[in-house]
Amino acid sequence: MVSLVKGLAGKPAHAPLTDIGIGAYTTGVAMLVAGAAGFQHAVMATASVITIAVGLIAAIPTIITGLVDLFGIPADAPARTLGWWHLTLMSSATGMFAGTFRLQLEGYSSGKIITSAVILGVISWVLLVVGGYLGGSLTYVYGVRVLKLPRAAMADALIPGRTGHTDY
Repeated sequence: MVSLVKGLAGKPAHAPLTDIGIGAYTTGVAMLVAGAAGFQHAVMATASVITIAVGLIAAIPTIITGLVDLFGIPADAPARTLGWWHLTLMSSATGMFAGTFRLQLEGYSSGKIITSAVILGVISWVLLVVGGYLGGSLTYVYGVRVLKLPRAAMADALIPGRTGHTDY
């Protein structure tokens, strides 16, 4: 079961799931800002709630796969400490996006942009960017969940299970 949540060797589940949430949250905040600036505010008021809801739904499997990855990092490794910071920022951002969703929900049916939702959404987005930066460092600096096989055949790189690695 854990291997299903982690993904296959060289094809982790967490990283692609983050794209859904980051994209949805970014789009939702952009819609709130655009609506507050006067661009089709009724449409933006409604659509922002939907896109932020998509991000909140995607957060569930993203958090689960992230926790599995985090506990796979050795406890004494610097990457584990960075992983905790990443988790803290991303969880805080997710909670704040839930607050943004709740605040803007009133504007969903009335077609109005709620100022407090815009403010909280922008702050949430900043936390999301910083937390995402830390997550990128886990991958690109520490190589968490990355196979380093520069001479692997292309078919082995593209077809799950062909690398011969089952865990890393």
